Amino acid sequence: MSKVAPQIALVLGLMLCAGCGPQPEGGDGDGTGSGSGSNKDSGTSSGLDDAGQPLTDGSLILQPDGGSCGNQTVPISVMNLGDPPDMLIVLDRSGSMTTPVDLFNPFGATRWTTMRDALKTLTAAREAQIKFGGSMFPTDNNCAVAAGTRVPIALNQAGMIATWLNGTSPDGNTPAHLGLSQAKLIYDGLPVNPAGRYVLFATDGEPNCGGAMMDQATETETLAAITALRTAGIKTYVLGFGNSFGSTGAAFLTQAATAGGVPRAGNPNYYAATSATDLQAALNTIAGGIVRPSCSYMLASAPPVPNDVLVQLNGMAVPRTTQHTDGWDYHPDASTITFFGSACTQVMSGNITSVSFVYGCPGPKID
Repeated sequence: MSKVAPQIALVLGLMLCAGCGPQPEGGDGDGTGSGSGSNKDSGTSSGLDDAGQPLTDGSLILQPDGGSCGNQTVPISVMNLGDPPDMLIVLDRSGSMTTPVDLFNPFGATRWTTMRDALKTLTAAREAQIKFGGSMFPTDNNCAVAAGTRVPIALNQAGMIATWLNGTSPDGNTPAHLGLSQAKLIYDGLPVNPAGRYVLFATDGEPNCGGAMMDQATETETLAAITALRTAGIKTYVLGFGNSFGSTGAAFLTQAATAGGVPRAGNPNYYAATSATDLQAALNTIAGGIVRPSCSYMLASAPPVPNDVLVQLNGMAVPRTTQHTDGWDYHPDASTITFFGSACTQVMSGNITSVSFVYGCPGPKID
């Protein structure tokens, strides 16, 4: 399996805790909360100012209890700023996609609606990190595949992909070889993306539409199309959806995954899904595997007190380095945190599974 950038699971929290941040003032230092002058005490103040109002830092009410640090959390979304790769969805819309996912529930969700919803969820979540595009086979109700994409490959295409999928219904045969050959032509017309070029080949059955007979198998032609993509530097993820693959179909998907250059680890070596949950998990794994990690993360909002934060990699505190030597800092702006030195090396290695950002508890600082 070719090495691809690993997925980094981001666990981001905004933790409010005045006990570790700015302390309210009050009292004369004897712990009673009484007196006048500096109004400083040993941490037992009522949390009120001289007028009897709650002490605040902007819109944040400061609580005097230092023992509650980290008990209150509000999630802050964050986005890794790695370069976005290309991902062309090559989707099977043959008539068999009308089959229910659960064969024992003929009135349940079909493969098509389940696949449609899963792809809409995926692209909505990843549209800023992956340049998605969409194509399908067949484009008529038989064996034809029209030239070009249904949705061009670009960032922020979730809306267009949803419109395309919502306006499409399954019918026809399974000319997978034509769909994948068209994918190669689509990529031939685009600049090479150094962040990676990929195809998601999603199908619920073996290919056909070969030769003079519509049902003649076209595994050889399909494998040749996947190989041509790989030769051009375009890797193909193979996703088999549904319960229609017998031993012959499974053997074909195995060969296709190997030819595509990004087989799944384990057995089977292709991504297999027989339920909506399996399908979403497979798509998330595939997408996560092509997102390139970066040492920079964009915060959805800046912390109220930028100096009162703790940044951790896999639970271990990372020191702040304003000189950008070995640690983290706000860079290039206050809404972005960037790792430097060995901390950046760890992130890029793929060994980091969580990055946490905690407000209210100041972390270590080396310069």
